[in-house]
Parts: sequence; structure tokens; C-alpha cells
Amino acid sequence: MSTPLVALACVMEDVDGVPHPAVRQAYVTALETVAGCAVALLPGPAALLPDVLDRFDGLVLGGHESDVDPARYGGPPLPGRRAPERDELALSTIPRTIRAGLPLLGICRGLQELNVAYGGTLRHIGGLPLGAEHREDLSLPRDEQYLPRHGVTVAEGGLLARTTGRRTLRVNSLHQQAIGVLAPGLRLEAAAADGVVEAASAADASAFCLAVQWHPEWYAATDPVSRQLFTAFGEAAAAHAGSRR
Repeated sequence: MSTPLVALACVMEDVDGVPHPAVRQAYVTALETVAGCAVALLPGPAALLPDVLDRFDGLVLGGHESDVDPARYGGPPLPGRRAPERDELALSTIPRTIRAGLPLLGICRGLQELNVAYGGTLRHIGGLPLGAEHREDLSLPRDEQYLPRHGVTVAEGGLLARTTGRRTLRVNSLHQQAIGVLAPGLRLEAAAADGVVEAASAADASAFCLAVQWHPEWYAATDPVSRQLFTAFGEAAAAHAGSRR
């Protein structure tokens, strides 16, 4: 069986005044070693996607320090870093990915992008008492920042429940933007006790399509639930590769 090739959306960042496609190595490592996929970085431009999307066996939308621009969902201006090229890439790619029957995995910003692509809204929880469990402790070493912080309840009968076999999870959370109104085309897969949507899936997707608010990539090799998520995505990508070839 051929190794599936998946596209990993990245963000353009300046290093010494020179643009570089940037993504954290943790995503690449999890996809290669746990999901069993080969990885191609996808920085854009979105205009090229119709010509290349059929070469991939899946799409991964990972996290980033930037927030989706509120103008993308008709929201009021909010504080936070922006990455307009990532917004354009993700929001134009998601519908094409779903229509093409490609597996999709969203992580953190990827969940928010999936919601906006389907017509939902976001809200800013940074600095609010509500967001206390969803922020990392910057005084801790990085590995400790990504340890589980709070519990989530998994929706019965959903894709996340079938993937993990669990009704409750302990997850890490490092975000200041969260789903406001869940898009009508999405299914709620998990929520925190404070009401923050922690996972969702696309009801019209014919292939694996799941997005989570937490960061399973950080401990994908050792955390059982994180491994299950990447394994399930990898199996879906492998099945697509087999059907494509």
C-alpha cells in the first residue's frame, strides 16, 4: 500500500525580512510517525488548489498564534494577531476538501476555520474568567504548558466517540478564540463544562472530518486519545490513497 500524502496548511512568517512557510514540527512528526502519512506543506495561494487538491489524500489544518479575522464571519473587531493568507487558504480549501471526499483533521485554529467555513461565528475568550482553563501558563516549561488542563464531555454516537470509545476526556487548551455560534452544517462532538465547543464534525462529509480545539499533536506518540485521533485520520487517508490509485 502506498503511503498517503496529506497537505498541512501553514502560515507565512517573516524571518529577517524574508517570508517563510511556517508550521510547528510537532504536526509533521505526529502525521509521519503516528498517522503514517507523508506531509506536504500548503502555504497557498488558494487559487492553485483546484489544480493540486486531487493529488492529496487528506488535509490538516493545525493551530497558530494568529486568530481568524472577525471580518470573515461578520464579527466586531477583536484584539489578536492576524494571518490573512491563512484565512484565505483555509476557508477556500475546506469546502473543496469536503466536496472531494478527502479526510480532514482540524486542530485549534483548524476547528475555528471549519466553523467559519460552514457559516458559524467565533468569540474572543482571552482575558475572560471563562477562558482561564483555556490558556497556558507561560511560566511553565513548554512541555508542561501542553499537559491536560480540563475535562470535556464527548457527544454520544458521534465521530469522536466512535474514534476514542470514551464519553469524557482530559485535554490541553491554548487558545483565546473559540466557537461562538456553531455552524448549522456541523455536529457538536465535545464540549467543556464552561460551554466552549471542543470538537465538531461536518455532517455532509463523506470521509473522516473531525476538528478539535485542543492540541493532540504535542503528545501524539504517548497519549492514547491523541494517538487514536491521528491513527484514525491516517487510516482514512490511507483508504483514500488506495481508492485513488
